[in-house]
Amino acid sequence: MSPLLRTILSTPPSLVSDGRFALGTYKAPFQRINPLDARLGALWPWPRWLKNWRLKEWEHFALVNDRYYLSVALFDAKSLGLAQVCVYSREGGAIHFYERRIPPWKLSLPPNILDSHAACRSRGFSLRFENALNAGYIGIEIEIAASKGLPPITGRFRCLEPLGSSEPIVVCLPLPNRGAMYSHKYTCPIEGSMTLDRTQVDFPAQRSYGLIDIHQGFYPVVMKWHWATGGGREPGGRLIGFNLTDNQVEDQHAYNENCVWQDGRLSLLPPVIFDFDPRDHRKPWVIRDREGMVELTFEPEVVRTIDVNALLLENRYRAPFGTFSGRLRTGEGDEIEVDDSFGMCEDFYLRS
Repeated sequence: MSPLLRTILSTPPSLVSDGRFALGTYKAPFQRINPLDARLGALWPWPRWLKNWRLKEWEHFALVNDRYYLSVALFDAKSLGLAQVCVYSREGGAIHFYERRIPPWKLSLPPNILDSHAACRSRGFSLRFENALNAGYIGIEIEIAASKGLPPITGRFRCLEPLGSSEPIVVCLPLPNRGAMYSHKYTCPIEGSMTLDRTQVDFPAQRSYGLIDIHQGFYPVVMKWHWATGGGREPGGRLIGFNLTDNQVEDQHAYNENCVWQDGRLSLLPPVIFDFDPRDHRKPWVIRDREGMVELTFEPEVVRTIDVNALLLENRYRAPFGTFSGRLRTGEGDEIEVDDSFGMCEDFYLRS
């Protein structure tokens, strides 16, 4: 089946209307992200509190220049809230990982990204997102004090996504047991800087890029996926980025979020297969499809590991940073050579 059969639809105002998800692929944001209005439950309708408890939500941003890779996220698993900043030095290989685990009732993610805010503030730790797509950007503010051997870090960034001239991939995809997931992703220009241990690092637009990753989903009790994202600027300055996932979505030929961007222009890609050694995530990964459109090799440089084993939550997370090489072919016939493109992969498991 050709990926061209995944038609890009006109985005309706709301993610859910009359209790039903607007399943499909879009390239404009929803005005209203309202998954709690969906009718869920096989034997009886779920009450709103139960739907809210089962809904997993996050806002995640990758910020990349030729020296650093920053991963910044607010994650609401309902049994636990997480605020995370990971700084990876591409030159020295060092990782600084900052995290606050917070009661979930103190973390609230907004129902749209057009004009809203999300934040985590605690002593010595402040992370704030200004969702302002109506004005063409999402702002990120980081202010974290030194602690436990970690240096202080501050940062101010803007991920640029002007409405009308940008083509994010916006999807609503079916999950098992009548659930669904919503995702808004985009590889975009960024502007800003960070100060790490009193050293300022600029992210100039001509040598930097960002990934916007907004997500909400009614997953099974056990969530799992493999994910790859990377990008960079070609010698001529063109910004390339890609998003590849193998997850729990049903009928991935008809529904997936695999794509590539060329200077903001979206092209869809087919389902993919991840081939890697789960016992050693530092070994090369191979990502490919069955139609010859995706042929990538990922060479890890370092692996970020998170293990949580709590009463209501178990998490096994492996996230190698490294470089991609190979090629992508779009349905429009474009051949994209991927040469030493920096990014990350994920091997994710969560029981919650």
